[in-house]
Amino acid sequence: MSRKYGFVLAVLALLILLLAGCGGQGGADTRTINASLGTWNYGGQNLGLAFIFWADLQAPTSPEGFQGTITGPSLSSPYPFGPFKSDFARAIYLWFPFGAVPVSGDHTITASPSPNQTLNRTLKLNASATLPQPQNVTVQVTANTATFSWSPVPGARSYYAQLWEVDQNGQLKTFKLGWYTRDTQVQFTQNAGISLSPGTYRARVFAFPLDFTLLLRPGQAAQLDPQFNISSALSQGVQVQSLGPLRVVPLPEPEVQPELGGGW
Repeated sequence: MSRKYGFVLAVLALLILLLAGCGGQGGADTRTINASLGTWNYGGQNLGLAFIFWADLQAPTSPEGFQGTITGPSLSSPYPFGPFKSDFARAIYLWFPFGAVPVSGDHTITASPSPNQTLNRTLKLNASATLPQPQNVTVQVTANTATFSWSPVPGARSYYAQLWEVDQNGQLKTFKLGWYTRDTQVQFTQNAGISLSPGTYRARVFAFPLDFTLLLRPGQAAQLDPQFNISSALSQGVQVQSLGPLRVVPLPEPEVQPELGGGW
């Protein structure tokens, strides 16, 4: 009998150790708010800065909304983001790249959607860490279809494919459409609301180290724990001459790429 009970006790002890090692039920990530910073590799002479904020709102934030602030050596003064207004308790996110040149060191992100839900995160930015740019970005456009494709990016878990109309100098002018995906090809059809007037267009693809297709769900705080390094690349220009004919035209790279976020 003593051997039997000794065996049972050993099994119970092993189960306790296993539960402790994986966190058990109590080890689940219960955070409802998080944010991160990183570098933006767009192929320019310098890197840009990238930011992301996520929250599973526990209460509506309308009508006043809430704001947040980013501070650190990459910024000459506190950088505000928001205000964000929501009539419902739900998961939200916001991200954007901007032209500030990353500087290594401690950066702090603060936000407070409600008295019971606040964020005050300090992270050490590594200004030399980057995500490779997407390669072989192509776009094919007809009167009612646009197809983007690109090669997989090492370290990327999702992408954001955009279609832009450009001006006569090849500069991005008017954002037309975009889509988050885990694939390396996106196709839009007339049913998606495409209406392309004659002009010149380019695709731009962002690569991310986290899965954007999950960010409108609760429980995504851990995705934002690592540094948020992103990258982007442009396709050649595609000229839509009329409702049918089109041709690919060589265009120069824009010297300055506009800030662009995504999100609700």
